[in-house]
Amino acid sequence: MKKYLYIIVLVLAACQPKQKDARELVTVSILPQKYFVDQIAGDLLQVNVLVPPGSSPHNYSILPSQMKDMAKSKVWLQIGLLTFEDAIGDKLSDINKDLTIINCSEEIDPIAGSECEEEGHDHAHHEAYDPHIWLAPAESKIIAQNTLKALKAGFPQHATIFDTNYERLISKIDSISALIDQKLASLTNRNILIFHPALGYYARQFALTQTALELDGKEPSPKHMKSIVDLAREQNIRVIFIQKEFDAENAQQLARELDGEVVIIDPLDYDWEKQLLDITDKIAAQK
Repeated sequence: MKKYLYIIVLVLAACQPKQKDARELVTVSILPQKYFVDQIAGDLLQVNVLVPPGSSPHNYSILPSQMKDMAKSKVWLQIGLLTFEDAIGDKLSDINKDLTIINCSEEIDPIAGSECEEEGHDHAHHEAYDPHIWLAPAESKIIAQNTLKALKAGFPQHATIFDTNYERLISKIDSISALIDQKLASLTNRNILIFHPALGYYARQFALTQTALELDGKEPSPKHMKSIVDLAREQNIRVIFIQKEFDAENAQQLARELDGEVVIIDPLDYDWEKQLLDITDKIAAQK
């Protein structure tokens, strides 16, 4: 009898309507930004992420259901260098006039996108700058600083907590930066071969050279593929990095040409610290 009563209690509990989350809502463009907000705000705020796992922020189209969340958000923390962010900016003025939009790339020295180095391309349909600013500790500290300013302005009642958590986050980023330096110190071949050029800021900070298969947002042509093969052989590069959301066919073809291997990385994962160290370990493992 007790067993049946227990089951009835569980069923009744499951049927109870879920309580609404009363916390105020902040929107971010990509998942790694949620990591920074969570580190600073703890559980004081809800965080709405626009680009879901498995999707590319370069060509993302916002869903109508997400516009509803944007209508309830008090702050939108943009990367600031993604074209989809500009595409929805005008729509937001109609649904949420009080939304504060923060550009997290403010004060960052941006790297020109690959299309800026090639002549004969229509730049209007491409990002002018590399948006992957969260993948280097130096730029991540600026993202954290811009996030702190935005959260203190939007939610001043929590400013003391934000300040304390921010100092802890900066200390963590500094420690990770030092650890990456240590892990890469003995690396003799400082060339990175990657499908999509996501590690530009990382390479700039840690004195590496990034070469991408993808050119101007397009899959490599036979001519470009040949030049990459020649370069890789000349520099003895046998590892091709690729983000998990991309088709690995071209990378695998190149790996076969070089008798090398394809290594998957996940720069858009929520756990910024874990992913940055994972990327570092995979780079450091190159022979």
